[in-house]
This record gives sequence, C-alpha cells and structure tokens, in this order.
Amino acid sequence: MQVHPYLIVPLMFSLAACAGTGVVSDKNSSSEFVEISNPAVTMSRDAPATIWVPKSSVESGPPRGGEAIKMAYNSVKGNPSAQDSPSPTTAAPPVIVAAPSSSAAMRNRVVVLGTGHDLLAISFSDKLRVLPGSPVLAIAPDVTAKNLQSRDERAALAAKAWQDSGTAISLFISAQDGLSAGSYLSADIYDGMGAGLLSRVEAIIPPYDAKDPAGQNASLAAATALLAEKARDAIALLPWYAKIVAVEGDKVYINAGHEAGINIGQQLKVYRGGRVMQGLGFAPGTVVGSVEVNGFVGSNGATANIRGGVQVYLTDIIAVQ
Repeated sequence: MQVHPYLIVPLMFSLAACAGTGVVSDKNSSSEFVEISNPAVTMSRDAPATIWVPKSSVESGPPRGGEAIKMAYNSVKGNPSAQDSPSPTTAAPPVIVAAPSSSAAMRNRVVVLGTGHDLLAISFSDKLRVLPGSPVLAIAPDVTAKNLQSRDERAALAAKAWQDSGTAISLFISAQDGLSAGSYLSADIYDGMGAGLLSRVEAIIPPYDAKDPAGQNASLAAATALLAEKARDAIALLPWYAKIVAVEGDKVYINAGHEAGINIGQQLKVYRGGRVMQGLGFAPGTVVGSVEVNGFVGSNGATANIRGGVQVYLTDIIAVQ
C-alpha cells in the first residue's frame, strides 16, 4: 500500500507529544530511548501501538519523515536493525543446542546373509553401503544362509560372527513370497552379542507389468532401496561395541578405527560382564576403566592407552555409552 506524504507529516509533529514516560538506556552506547506512539498504526493492523526511539530525537524535535517511517516499518516487519532498540519487557531466549549422541556417530560392522535369494542380498548390500549417513562400516563377503531358517540357528550364526570378527549385527534378507508385485522383502536384524532377533523391517514390491522386464527390475530395485533405508535407520539406533583383540602392557588393540568414527584422543569405556536380554539386546555390565585412542592400525583398527592403571582382559568390551 502506498503511503502519501501528506498523511505522514501530521504524525511526525505529534511524536514529541506522544512520548511515553519510560526511559531505557542502551548498555552498548550512551543513548537513551523513549517509548512513543507508533506512526505505523494507521498503515498496518499488525503494527504495535508503540515503538522505541532515541530520546535525543524527541527532545530536539520530531524525527525526519524518512527516519520515522523506517522506525515504524522495522517495528512491523521485524527488521534485524530494529532489534538495536532495547525492549523493556522482552528478552531474547537463550539458544540451546542439544549435544549429539556419541554412539550415533559410530559405525557398526554388519554381515548380510541371503536366505534363498542371493542376488537380492547382493543388491541390498550395495544399496545399504552407499546410503548417506549409513551406520554400516563393512559388509562381509556374500554368505548363503538357505538352511538357517530358525531363529536359534540365525542367532547362533550372528553370535559366531561377533566372536570371529567382531561383527555386531547380522542381517538376514528374504523374500518368502517370491519377487512378484505386492510381495514383501524383509530384513531380520540379529544381535551378535546373543540377544537374537532384535527387529524386522519390510518393504513391498510396487506393481509392474509382468511383460516388462525393465519395469520388474525397477520395482524390485525400488523395494530393495527402501528396505536398505529402513535397515539403516534401525541399525543407527543400536549401541556400538568393539572387541579388544590384544593387550600389551598398558596398551590395547581394538577392532575399530578411523572408518568406524573413532578419533585420536577419544576416550572409550571398558565394560566387564553384562546381561543378554532376549529380543532387546545386550546390557553391558560394570565400567572398569577407560582407554584413550592414540593411533590407528590398518583401515579399521586402533591402539589405545589404558587409563588409570586398571587391568584389561580380552573378554572386556569397548563402548561409548
């Protein structure tokens, strides 16, 4: 809306008479401010009833038209420059930034196992590996688990993967109803610490023309990609653990390094014992000490100094909790 000068001029000469009784000093300068009636009240229904202006401008006469209009415009639009005028009643709230979870930044070792559709497991592995923010560190070579249909058999294989290579999570990929449109792909997530099946994620294969091989491949690829995303999000919620592979005096070697998200100088906790809660996960036992990372070994290993002179054993567990 255009504002005509002949509407503003009468308001300018009334500013000094409309000055409020409150006076506020700007801590960052020697200026004082007074509250006056807002000239913008007649221009916008959203304008505040009053604004704050330098006291000197009131004492020496009304502000120039351009200055008053700028003050009024800033008070309506919330222009950052208007924030220079202190408010006697409103203070900016403190900005609180939540500290990121230390475990969320770590990347787990996983193994992907096909249960009847090896090519599906390979495709799933490829998509899981390249996902942005993927918590997956390494995927073991293709392994067929056609004969591992029971939960006990799968849990035993997942536990063996942890003992052999420190692979904390095993994913069993299946398509029990085949690869036709409307069928479900699933990924069962097993815990290598012995808790068995933790969760299952699924994705449905979109419709496609059975006479169109390219369309079938595209639908299967879309379902596999969605399954990988769901698996990634589920894995990201799981705790991160590493194994101690060797102890030499006051130094330990662990099977996690830079690729897992570890940094030089980072302190990790040492847990001893714990309890396996079936279907929930592993609850670590007592914190017996900590180690400080001081170097890397290969692409995914690290060395760390034992802090506090505590005795550390191969059966202890490294974690960030």
